[in-house]
Amino acid sequence: MRRAISTASRRLSTMLDKTQRMNSLLDWYESLLTANQKAIADMHFREDFSLSEIAEQTGSSRSAVYDTIQRVQKIMEDTEAKLHCVAKYDARTRLYQTLRDLKIDAVDEILDQLIENE
Repeated sequence: MRRAISTASRRLSTMLDKTQRMNSLLDWYESLLTANQKAIADMHFREDFSLSEIAEQTGSSRSAVYDTIQRVQKIMEDTEAKLHCVAKYDARTRLYQTLRDLKIDAVDEILDQLIENE
């Protein structure tokens, strides 16, 4: 029983990580998608609609929605593999936090300017 709970917990964590990653990728690259792809990705990743709910909303089949989601994921992952915008942003954010943790007023002022210009 304990193993089943642990496995289910890991699966949920993996699903949440994947959704969070796709939301980050969408924040950066959704302008590369068609209007239909954007709408389906938004419903699936941001609003947590099921395939059936999206199919009903869009007048498509579940398999068409599934195919669109797979295509969106490939576009986003391929684009990130080439540009690394999300990875670089995450790295900068961690560095900014490390500098902010130093609690030096002059550094904080510069960080504020850097973040404002992101």
